[in-house]
Amino acid sequence: MSFGTQLQALRRRRGITQEELAQQLNVSRQAVSKWESSRGYPEMDKVIYICNCYGVTMDELFADEVAQPETPAPPPGAPPADSRPLKHRLANFFTNLSPKDQWVFGTAVTSVLLVLLALLFLLCTTVAKGGSDNMTMKITWLALLILFGAGEALTVGLTSVWFAVGALGGLICAMAGTNIWVQIGVFLLLSAVSLALVRPLAKKFLTPGYSATNADRVIGADAVVTQEINNLLGQGQVTVAGQSWTARSEDESIIPVGTTVRVMRIEGVKLYVIQK
Repeated sequence: MSFGTQLQALRRRRGITQEELAQQLNVSRQAVSKWESSRGYPEMDKVIYICNCYGVTMDELFADEVAQPETPAPPPGAPPADSRPLKHRLANFFTNLSPKDQWVFGTAVTSVLLVLLALLFLLCTTVAKGGSDNMTMKITWLALLILFGAGEALTVGLTSVWFAVGALGGLICAMAGTNIWVQIGVFLLLSAVSLALVRPLAKKFLTPGYSATNADRVIGADAVVTQEINNLLGQGQVTVAGQSWTARSEDESIIPVGTTVRVMRIEGVKLYVIQK
């Protein structure tokens, strides 16, 4: 369906008239009629409001407005469309995650590493009780070196390279025939030293600088309600720093027009606020 047909269907499904929709969008009824007859389109802020209020996406609203281009056939002998190395694809995947998902992903990787360290400790304890099996420890350190190295190559996030350095030290000690507890001590010491010395420097040069945006600056600011905030009805608007924002109540309360509120967070294009 065209945008006009989609808009008309959404309006009728909600059970409101063109006049009521026009009041919500601060436009004339003629403007709504023009949109529904596919003779024009609303401004971007009006489109965003419609998406938030009626629970649809821009893709759904404009799906039939623009013809989808056909994907050209690749020339003979061309590599596959996604022929990037696995490292690059995983790096892009991690970069495109939200901060929350990045934290979850990093926590999961850290948890796996801690489990591996616990298994290593149990293995070393078992070997120590039954005598010093030097060949077993060589294989163990080599396996851990490969495992930690592969983990760093896949995550590309400075997460396990420190343990790889420690495992290399443990392998060297095992090849020299030292005691198993000396090997564990060298592993822990090298891992800690590598983490303490290299990570701050690497983070300084590899992590791009972050500059606060205008949107970030409204967090914690005071705003004035210009349209009653009612989460149940999916409506609400505030003015902050001279700009109008779609707003929702952080504590699910109904906030009347004219109330001064405090901006707590931003989610998408909506501000979540509480009464002062």
